[in-house]
Amino acid sequence: MTSRLNKTEKIVISIVTYGMAVLTVILLFISGFRPAGLVFLALGLPLVLVATTLKLTGCIILALGTSAVALPFLVFELHAPDLFLAFVAMSLAIGGGIGLINQRHEERKERWRRAKTLDDRFDDQIFESALDIIHFVDKEGTVLKRNESSRSVLSYPTKRTLQLSEYIHPDDIDQIKGELLRLFERGEVRDIKLRFISQDKKIIPVELRATRVNERVGVMHARDLRRQVELERQLMETEARYRYLIEEAVDTLDSGIIISDKKQQVVWANKTIGEFFGIDRDRLIGIEIHRAFDRYVNVFEDSQELRARVEEAITTRARIDPYTCHVRPSMGREERVLEYRSIPIETERYKGGRIEHYIDITKIKQLEEGLLEKTHNLEKSNEKLEQFSHVVSHDLKEPLRTVEAFSGYLLEDYRDKVLDEEGIDMVTRMHRASGRMRELIDDLLNLSSIRMDRASFERVNVQKVLEEVKDDLEMRLRGVNLQIDEDMPTVRGSRIRIAELFSNLITNAIKYNDKALPTLHIGWLRESKNKGMCTFYVKDNGIGIEGRYQERIFAIFEKLNPREDYEGTGAGLAICKRIVEEHKGEIWVESEVGKGSTFYFTIPTVDARREVETNA
Repeated sequence: MTSRLNKTEKIVISIVTYGMAVLTVILLFISGFRPAGLVFLALGLPLVLVATTLKLTGCIILALGTSAVALPFLVFELHAPDLFLAFVAMSLAIGGGIGLINQRHEERKERWRRAKTLDDRFDDQIFESALDIIHFVDKEGTVLKRNESSRSVLSYPTKRTLQLSEYIHPDDIDQIKGELLRLFERGEVRDIKLRFISQDKKIIPVELRATRVNERVGVMHARDLRRQVELERQLMETEARYRYLIEEAVDTLDSGIIISDKKQQVVWANKTIGEFFGIDRDRLIGIEIHRAFDRYVNVFEDSQELRARVEEAITTRARIDPYTCHVRPSMGREERVLEYRSIPIETERYKGGRIEHYIDITKIKQLEEGLLEKTHNLEKSNEKLEQFSHVVSHDLKEPLRTVEAFSGYLLEDYRDKVLDEEGIDMVTRMHRASGRMRELIDDLLNLSSIRMDRASFERVNVQKVLEEVKDDLEMRLRGVNLQIDEDMPTVRGSRIRIAELFSNLITNAIKYNDKALPTLHIGWLRESKNKGMCTFYVKDNGIGIEGRYQERIFAIFEKLNPREDYEGTGAGLAICKRIVEEHKGEIWVESEVGKGSTFYFTIPTVDARREVETNA
């Protein structure tokens, strides 16, 4: 109670208390009743009473003042200085103790008061600057206090209170009333979605949570969801655009696509599915994948086997690798050959779904069948060609040998007896023609027999092959300057055919050479080996070839010079080209008329074996 008195009231009470105490002592002393204890009691009571209103310093001054009042009574009247000293000590002890207690209590109150002021200031600052809308509401939903966010979003800047109908959407009034009942019954509600209405009638979607403060007041936090709703709307529009884009893209595919989700319901079937199976694809969307499959499985020739595969794959969540199935023709449905795949979706979002994929391979199968038929016909043609070669070899060469032999006999035995000059000339021409015919047949048989199995290719030391060819052509090489590089590489191919290739090119270079000293150079291009093929060349200083004929010379029986000038059938370069092509190589010529020609050709290196076999 004393703590509620002002300073003047405390002074008046102190003077009255001490005045009454001194008056009481004086009256007792006048009446002759002078006990020392009465002085202690009469002055100690006001000391204690007044000291409860003072701090430490005031209490000490009060104790000294009280001792001064007791001085005349204890020293001058009772002549007891020792009692006076005891009173002084008692007064200081009581006053100082009470003052110390009062001072500490006041300091604690001041600290609490300061802290309370800071807390209130801090709480109010947080309340006003909060991003969420904060309302203190009563049981009816009336806003008793609201923060700056509420004033900014809902407006009503001059109104301190708001009624429920002023800021809640009419369709959400019943919902908020129910939530208010639960709030004051349970003490808390949260995650409530509803709509506020601003002063200018804008709808603000909010997420609400509220806590009960006491039996009559609750605090409501509302988070503005407009930005979130807008982002969700934009995301949905973006997803819809991409979904429509994907659906339209899938619809344009030549393949049939059926997509099911993790609930095994069909979520999409493209237009091609309807074309393949002659059904309305909309009848498949939204139903269970097994039922959808039942609606078109009977169009397949092997429907039971396919049904068993699909049922097992869906049950075990396994994939179906390419499976060929045939669609029977019917009204509104063409006969087709489809390649079917079923792939489970493994992504986290759509895990458990499947993609059914049908690819039309009808044309591919038709091409395969046509290719098989052509291959079969080609094999038959090759067999007939071989038979024809044998016929040519035996049935045609035998009469030629007879003609050639008898014409030779006539020239040897009857030249001077029966034949005149004209007859001798005719028989001579017949003998030469039959010889050329025999050579043509031999070259034709040789050309047709050049078919090599690349699996039988071997390592061929070109250096050694050229040495053997040089020995075989020893008679032809007399008077010829033949130069062979000493570091010829090792290749992979047919040793016999490579020897024949070099032999034909060397013979050709010697035959078509008009120089006094025919010169031949055989070598290879070192830089070509890195490309998997070795490039060889045979260079001569012969008559040369015009540019317009440089491709024709590799055709069968092509001769650019008169038959009388040069021997041969014209099949040599055609045989060379065939040998090179069987090795997957190329052959060409670079030439200048009057200066000579250089024939180039490529043969696989030893390291290129796998490449040759792959290309084969």
